[in-house]
Amino acid sequence: MPENNTPHPEKIPYGRGELEVKIPRQNHVATLMPHFKPGLKDEAGAVKKALEKPIGTKRLKEIAKGRKSAVIVVNDITRPTATYKLLPPLIQELKDGGMKEDQIQFLVATGTHRDNTKEELEGMLGKDIVQRFEVVNHHCQDEKIMVDLGKTSGGIPVVINRLFWEAELKITTATIAPHQGAGFSGGRKSVLPGIASLATLKQHHGFSMRSDKPAMGWVEGNPFHLNALEAAKMARTDFILNTVQNDRKEITQVVAGDVEKAWLEGVKASRGIFEVKVPRPADIVITTPGGFPKDIDLYQSQKSMASSELVVKEGGTVILLAECKDGVGAHGFYEWMSAATCPQDVIDRFIREGYSIGASKAWLFSRCLKRSDLILVSKTIEDNILKEMFTRRADTVDQAIQMALAKQGKNAEIILLKNGSDMIPCFEKEG
Repeated sequence: MPENNTPHPEKIPYGRGELEVKIPRQNHVATLMPHFKPGLKDEAGAVKKALEKPIGTKRLKEIAKGRKSAVIVVNDITRPTATYKLLPPLIQELKDGGMKEDQIQFLVATGTHRDNTKEELEGMLGKDIVQRFEVVNHHCQDEKIMVDLGKTSGGIPVVINRLFWEAELKITTATIAPHQGAGFSGGRKSVLPGIASLATLKQHHGFSMRSDKPAMGWVEGNPFHLNALEAAKMARTDFILNTVQNDRKEITQVVAGDVEKAWLEGVKASRGIFEVKVPRPADIVITTPGGFPKDIDLYQSQKSMASSELVVKEGGTVILLAECKDGVGAHGFYEWMSAATCPQDVIDRFIREGYSIGASKAWLFSRCLKRSDLILVSKTIEDNILKEMFTRRADTVDQAIQMALAKQGKNAEIILLKNGSDMIPCFEKEG
């Protein structure tokens, strides 16, 4: 084989393991990934330092003085936050402020997702934490546990978990990374959508609050972000502890303090890592969520399609490398897709009917499908199910590449997006 045809090998995260991707050199344009930084040598020290010098608030131990109850919101299993690294210094700060362990509870920001199992909670928070503290999964459809705080200036009803509202001290933890609707995750998102009611999510995640294009990195003027921020302030969020992480779940920066000011500092660091220059659009884009838990199911894996949607040419092909060990994912997603005759049907229905569990994801999925074909590399979802979702399946990466080249032509250009869920593509300007 001529030298310029020899495959270009790359190892990419896939589930808890790796896949090797070999792109023929004649087709390969670029392999792109975020500018990840090495993990901090003293992660616990960095968390402690951030707690000692919060942004926009008093130190947490000062805020905690005299308060009799605290609720700490934590991410669920679908998010890669290494929460267990944050909790020991955070709990010690509360103790230094005079709080006792039996006054501290944890609330899992499940949004519309399923409950997290005890084993999952132990992996996320640490077995010791789960044994010593009460940990509660949020249930967005249980109106009995909600409290209505009124509406945002954008008309979004702020109905959230009462446990958080009634706590005398309200703290959230999360990771700041690109998000296809909110611009960036973390901060205010722990409240909305994290611990909000389904009624609130129906309004906030509806078409009127969403961009018609992937919104990674868009903060200023973004109604999805602004209404979530207002909701978090209405909920009287006292303090956030957020990290920026690399692809190994190692902490590269920690911010603590005000739900807006501290978060924006984290956004600056996140933007510097996740904005990636793209030379030009490609006929074929290979994208990967970045391994477990980001590729736990197709519902979560869709996030890596948002970056590919910005990079692939109109009429091109996207290859999604996602293990999807839990299958399609949230109820409603498959139902919406399989009820349609084409992706445009889903888009039109979402505009007409608005948000429901699975509907928003079906809309995002279909928006990419309208622009390009999709091939999923996974062995966990049956071909007939994917066919009803206007998607083809391949057993291997090589098979998927050959399928795409057969459609796009033997000279089609290919770009690989490693950790595509965490990427803000920016095209290089000519010259």
